[in-house]
Amino acid sequence: MQLFHIDADKVRIKWNNIEIFSIPELLSQLRKVLRIKKWDKICVQFSSNNQTCRYELSIQDWTDKDLSGEIITIQTLPFPKRNISMLIAMPNKREKAEIIVQKLTEIWIQNIYFWISEHSVIRQRNEKKSERMKKISCEAVEQSRWIQIPEIKFLKSESDIIKFITWKGLILANMWWITYWEISKDLNNDLCWIIGPEWWFSEKDLKIFKDAKIIDLWKNILRMETASIVLWWLLRNK
Repeated sequence: MQLFHIDADKVRIKWNNIEIFSIPELLSQLRKVLRIKKWDKICVQFSSNNQTCRYELSIQDWTDKDLSGEIITIQTLPFPKRNISMLIAMPNKREKAEIIVQKLTEIWIQNIYFWISEHSVIRQRNEKKSERMKKISCEAVEQSRWIQIPEIKFLKSESDIIKFITWKGLILANMWWITYWEISKDLNNDLCWIIGPEWWFSEKDLKIFKDAKIIDLWKNILRMETASIVLWWLLRNK
């Protein structure tokens, strides 16, 4: 059953009915792509207060702007208690950043942060590309049936990075194999896993992360988009 993740302020619930409004792109997809009919079933979900509410609906009526349906089932899905982030050096192509966002969302990460290292080729944030990443992430949530759209941020200055990482346990991923989970399983705090640029960290970069635990990740030297995906998959399946 198709799942749609929507903003909480686009939903009204009354008794056993739900109304979704002001999302023309969703209505267009339902009508033109899925070709919905009355009483067809879909799932919608929205997040608030560290949880996601997921509704199975039987469609009753729709217009170009609004949709109403009868609620069949409701699930309340709390966010994971442990907040794990990945801080990734900006890759040399924006398309690689989009792949990272898509794949990490599919395997259920909570936060994705990009930082500008001394070896980063791309050093400016593109607002249109940022919006595209958010859309890619939302589509990946719907496809994978995850409950949470990850927070995506771009940290440009050293002060931004230091401010961000002060409240997290830091683990800096190298590219050689050891049993990295021995470190992560003993830490109960929120964690931030750091993926460096393909040309490795500069001396200036390493000073920023001087308090991080440095671990090895893989026996081969991985591209950063591969390393981020492999690392998160291994963490979820350790």
